[in-house]
Amino acid sequence: MERLRYDEDKAFLLADDASTIARIVRTVPVDRLRATKFDQWTAVEIIGHVADAAEIFADRVRRCVEEDRPAVAAYDQDAVAAERRNNERDPIELSRRLSAAHSRIINLLQQPGAAARPGSHSDWGEVDAGHFAAYQADHSHGHTSELAKAFPPTS
Repeated sequence: MERLRYDEDKAFLLADDASTIARIVRTVPVDRLRATKFDQWTAVEIIGHVADAAEIFADRVRRCVEEDRPAVAAYDQDAVAAERRNNERDPIELSRRLSAAHSRIINLLQQPGAAARPGSHSDWGEVDAGHFAAYQADHSHGHTSELAKAFPPTS
């Protein structure tokens, strides 16, 4: 896997996506979020998926910063989604989890040299904290852009 680079633009993506999701869950009725499907998942399930991933990746970043070359395993996103039953969750609570996890990533990587702290991923091999953060920024942005297009701001 190509090593991704964490920079100011990725930090802004993390912050902006959390804000966009917060706007969506506060302005779109929950019934509409639960009913709107994107392929197999509803909007609430996508928000839950992004929140779950954000917490997993925030922990990976934290481990890289705090530990010497931590080993992290891939996770099964479908198993996590099924376990958490995200479509039944409160979208505002999911948004808060997402915001908190993205904030943790940004704060951890403000420390000099933190982004370069290495870790080992079961599928990706040796990567660093910055890679985990940039991956989450790109992943989150893909889903958030899809949701923002479906639920644009109202005037």
